[in-house]
Amino acid sequence: MEWMMPTNRRKVLAIALVIVFAASHDAQAQDVQRVDVRDPGLVGHFYAASGASGRTGVLMLGGSGGGYPDEAAARDLARAGYPVFALAYFRDYGGDPAELEQRHLRNVPLEYIFEALDWLQARPEVRADRIVLMGESRGAELALMIGSLRPDVAGVIAYSPSELRWGAVGGGAAAWTLHGLPLPYAQGHYDRAAPMREFTEILDGPADVRNAAAIEVEHIHGPVLLLSSKADEVWPSARMANSIESRLRANRFSYRVENVQYENASHLLMGFGPAPTEIRVNERFTMRFGGTPEATETARNSGWARVKDFLGPLKR
Repeated sequence: MEWMMPTNRRKVLAIALVIVFAASHDAQAQDVQRVDVRDPGLVGHFYAASGASGRTGVLMLGGSGGGYPDEAAARDLARAGYPVFALAYFRDYGGDPAELEQRHLRNVPLEYIFEALDWLQARPEVRADRIVLMGESRGAELALMIGSLRPDVAGVIAYSPSELRWGAVGGGAAAWTLHGLPLPYAQGHYDRAAPMREFTEILDGPADVRNAAAIEVEHIHGPVLLLSSKADEVWPSARMANSIESRLRANRFSYRVENVQYENASHLLMGFGPAPTEIRVNERFTMRFGGTPEATETARNSGWARVKDFLGPLKR
């Protein structure tokens, strides 16, 4: 079986993410400084409030749109006392950032994210043993993976998460590699008439397929916050969040677990303020993210408050 997302569907997801970022741009961040990171092989934006020192830090990871994560969200966390490294780990569909070698969500080396963690830990604004990973969609998948592999990660916040590793966007390859080798992944058949089928055929299929692609979340050394929508139309994130929680409980996970689910919100939950629930590509195809605009904005604002509550105990 081959996991495929049609080109127009992939592009419109990227467009939607750009719309979210543009709509939520924060002009009130005079007290937050941004450092553009252009170290060899590492690209991102670092945000910290003036005078920050030894704080809990956040490594922020976007989804399949690529490029930089939401600047307004990163600035807001930095203003709240949490320095943020918003990492670009592959280019967006406009080709930005151009200096980033990784062009697509295909065979992305996890070592790149390890390097970003090391970079963030070395910042004087950040306490090295208090780094939290935050990601949305494919970025949540990545955050959960990295958290399971790096015991120095203090916690994981996963928006619209996945319990499994899925294939590269476009199919035909792994999305992630480690030590130069592709990591096992699940593959399904895309059906425009029933977009969830490519995921549910795996989730309802043979256990050995799921087990091979499962993220070993029980190895995370810190609390986990899961945020999802029961109305998600990109993938069944609420169902997968429940599976993640069940796996943690079954393995007697000793840290805090929060599984927050919203009734009628979009797939695009990370951050605050409005976000698209659908984008009409042409007369024949509309990319649907789920939910209603009103419920989505309410869920995003509620979820963002939950994120800050979740991070609070880690300040100590």
